[in-house]
Amino acid sequence: MAGVGIIRSFFQYLVISIGLLFFALPIYASTLFAFRDRDGNFTADPIRAAGENEAIMESLSLTMKIATGTVLLTLAILIPTVAYIHLVIPQSRGWIEFLTLTPLVIPPIVQGVGFLYSMPTSFKATPYALIFAYTILALPFSYRALDSAFTAIDLRTLYDASVSLGGNFFTIMKRVLIPNVATGIFGAVFLTIALVLGEFAYASLLLWDTFPTVLAVAGMSGATTAVALSVLSLLGVWLVLTFFTIFNQKKTSTMVGVK
Repeated sequence: MAGVGIIRSFFQYLVISIGLLFFALPIYASTLFAFRDRDGNFTADPIRAAGENEAIMESLSLTMKIATGTVLLTLAILIPTVAYIHLVIPQSRGWIEFLTLTPLVIPPIVQGVGFLYSMPTSFKATPYALIFAYTILALPFSYRALDSAFTAIDLRTLYDASVSLGGNFFTIMKRVLIPNVATGIFGAVFLTIALVLGEFAYASLLLWDTFPTVLAVAGMSGATTAVALSVLSLLGVWLVLTFFTIFNQKKTSTMVGVK
């Protein structure tokens, strides 16, 4: 039995190592390509060139604003909706989970055309219309992150106890449910930000200069700048995830200490 356990552990570490290499090697190669000059020395010239490019900086600022709006709209819609589904109509979770997969089935071009013709003309004149499009695109990922978090807690007991103490739905959501599903909220936020920072089809189809579209154009004239910014954006998303993870761990430790 001990030998079987050693072999199983070996294969587990082997699979994990292969997975890490699968993601790490392209990032490492991209970093070398972007930040090394012809003499083999590391340089920050691609970053300086990007900082001097007004189009890239403006598109990055716009994309971060859209990401913030998408996160707020996603959480405002999904947190009470998922809570309502678990409390009132739990038998419909299978159908709702199936419906949330729709954005993955319908091609982005088809979604973009439908979105373009369904929005009011005045609203289509602003790039912030992409907030609604990205909320739909992030739905399959953000819904599952929140649904898993609500499934992991005894939602009915928490809700009934709060109601017996005189709390209304919004008070219970703010003071009881949201702190208990913080991990799912952080996961939804991370996935939504990652999607907005990398989404190209919608913005390109609707002719808005977001960070991915401008980065694609910049790559035609300066590949090192585009690759350098891609690596930095990937690291930025990873840092956001790390921050959320550490913050959630500290919050959990504080709650345990209070108990």
